[in-house]
Amino acid sequence: MKQSIPGHPTPLRRGERAAEALHRMLAEQFDIVLDNVPIARRGSVQALHDLRVALRRMRTLAAVFDPVDPSFLRSLDRRAAKECDRMGDARDLDVWIALFGDLEKAGGLKGMPRGDRQGVVQELQRERTRLAARALSGSTFKRIQRMLWEYLRQPAQSRPRPSPPPDVLAARRILVVRKKIAKRHAQAGRYSSRPAHALRRSGRRMRYLSEFFAPQMGPAAQRAGRWITKAQAALGKVHDCDNALELSRELPGNHARAEVRRGLKKRRVAQLAKFKAAWQHYADPRLQQAWLKQLETLAAHSG
Repeated sequence: MKQSIPGHPTPLRRGERAAEALHRMLAEQFDIVLDNVPIARRGSVQALHDLRVALRRMRTLAAVFDPVDPSFLRSLDRRAAKECDRMGDARDLDVWIALFGDLEKAGGLKGMPRGDRQGVVQELQRERTRLAARALSGSTFKRIQRMLWEYLRQPAQSRPRPSPPPDVLAARRILVVRKKIAKRHAQAGRYSSRPAHALRRSGRRMRYLSEFFAPQMGPAAQRAGRWITKAQAALGKVHDCDNALELSRELPGNHARAEVRRGLKKRRVAQLAKFKAAWQHYADPRLQQAWLKQLETLAAHSG
């Protein structure tokens, strides 16, 4: 199967019906999943990341196109969410491996022979690969694959359930997520770990919505999508720092651990500054007004 570029899904096509758009977009993301499974099983960090992104994009499509096939799409959404959580166990070990490297650079492992250090990293990498392979061999992932194979075997025309056009469905979903982002930003306060993480997750949903639908919605949608993508990416790195800071409490209590933690805090401050700069562009009143007007006009169409 030909793999699309993971960061650039094919956007909505002019005149495409909802069932056709759903079928095509799901097939594209399923191709990415299938292409990355064997590499992820062998321990590729990037392949597992791309696989998780494809599953999350499927969840975005499931939310947008719910009226087309609610039973199938809600089941897919539940299983994809569960599978992404399971893959997160391997991601946690990536944080540990990075922390171990930071501790070594800070001089905190001088008492450990070089061979032992390499052995620890190799063991962590083996465990990470094992966890990734276990997630990809589990019943949930197998069920997701079977569901998609069965669904995509049928032509889109065989599912004539009436629904509004895809851009109308997308506009309605974007309005919901847009409101959630504004609410969570208002609750973020000083961006401690939990509220920053909640805002990041909402931003991620908008990021995927923008990837699929902004190109057909005009300049305001594209600009909003570009800035929320930058903001969400920075918050993702803030989240990585928060995870690492939490895990670093278990490192040996010496000057090296303190240096590692100082570095993580400094990195967090820098990424939070990047988030705030991007957010200022995203929240620009003129941009938001133009975008909102466009979304409300689209969402009002009945199809």
